[in-house]
Amino acid sequence: MSTGMTGSEQLEAAPHIAERHLRADAQRNRERILEAATALMATHGIDVPIDEIAQRAEVGIGTVYRNFPTKGALFEALLMARIEPLAAAARSAADAADPGDAFVTFVRRLCAEFADFKALADAMAASGIDLSAAKHEISGDLIAAVSVLLQRAQQAGRIRPDVNITDVSAMMAGLSHADPLFMDAPQRQRCVALVCDSLLVGARSLLPQGDLLGSSTPRD
Repeated sequence: MSTGMTGSEQLEAAPHIAERHLRADAQRNRERILEAATALMATHGIDVPIDEIAQRAEVGIGTVYRNFPTKGALFEALLMARIEPLAAAARSAADAADPGDAFVTFVRRLCAEFADFKALADAMAASGIDLSAAKHEISGDLIAAVSVLLQRAQQAGRIRPDVNITDVSAMMAGLSHADPLFMDAPQRQRCVALVCDSLLVGARSLLPQGDLLGSSTPRD
């Protein structure tokens, strides 16, 4: 099939086409490495060897190090991979027809996913990996996106006008720091509903039900 290009134009275009293929291959390799690292760390913890990550990703260990020169760089990318979709979701929710409902839906998602993010970050910190600068940058992008969503919901008259992003961040941090021994999934859902009610104008949620006695009693 003819490309519509002369022979000289095809020769000139060839390096650019090859470069695009290389970039696409490199991106796929990076995604496979992150997927492999996520899967292995879920079962073996953050001490999983780099060569095991490379083997599962079906790439050479050199490819891993080209993408992530240090294990800290790999962990930073893993944190970013968890936060970026949340920031994108917050930006999308800000354009929703009902930003109040969108805000509540996002807060529930944030609470559900942020506990896993915090567990990963805490495990890395416990291993002596300093990710403070990366965490600040990553959380900054998320807070900026949630701030816009909050403002849109307030402009629509759905969120209390005296609430600010610091209030929301503090509430989310409180829920994420809760000890799982005292706050299992059903209790967390109830607390999220109560937090949302405290932010919304004139709201009173029907609290999710669960084994409240069991969830409030420390487990041995």
